Amino acid sequence: MKKITILLLCLGLWACNSSEKKEKEVVEEEVSPFIFKDDILKLKYTDYVLDRKVESDIETWDKFKELEVVMSQLKSGDVSYFQGTSKSIETLLKEVVNGIPEVVNTPSIQARFLSLETKMLKLQSVLSLRDIPKEEQLQNVKETLIAYSNLNLQINKKYEKDSQNIEKP
Repeated sequence: MKKITILLLCLGLWACNSSEKKEKEVVEEEVSPFIFKDDILKLKYTDYVLDRKVESDIETWDKFKELEVVMSQLKSGDVSYFQGTSKSIETLLKEVVNGIPEVVNTPSIQARFLSLETKMLKLQSVLSLRDIPKEEQLQNVKETLIAYSNLNLQINKKYEKDSQNIEKP
């Protein structure tokens, strides 16, 4: 009787091992962490540049010139500035805002700087993560470029409004 029990136990274990085990195949999407100049050049948005009148008034605003360089590098596909620490972005924009010339210093322009800082920090965090899809990375690049363009537009609007001579009765 003992031999039959051992034999049945062995057959039962053998039957358990021979049953088909189904494994789910995990399909991973390839995520490209690299965005290239061509990808950024294909982005569609309205790019506003500063008016000549504005440029002459802010030519001594060195930190804004540094911001312009960073944004022109981003437009050309160089995202290296955004792959560093967020401290550099925060420091740059803090220095830009603290050095705003009086002729340009309005609440609406300060709000645009805050919006730009938010978009730049978001872009920095998205680019630092490895598994963010390329489309999302490009969307964040586009949002940052739009925020910078809107800042330039707001500065131009301020100058346009200041140049209008409206007489009040």
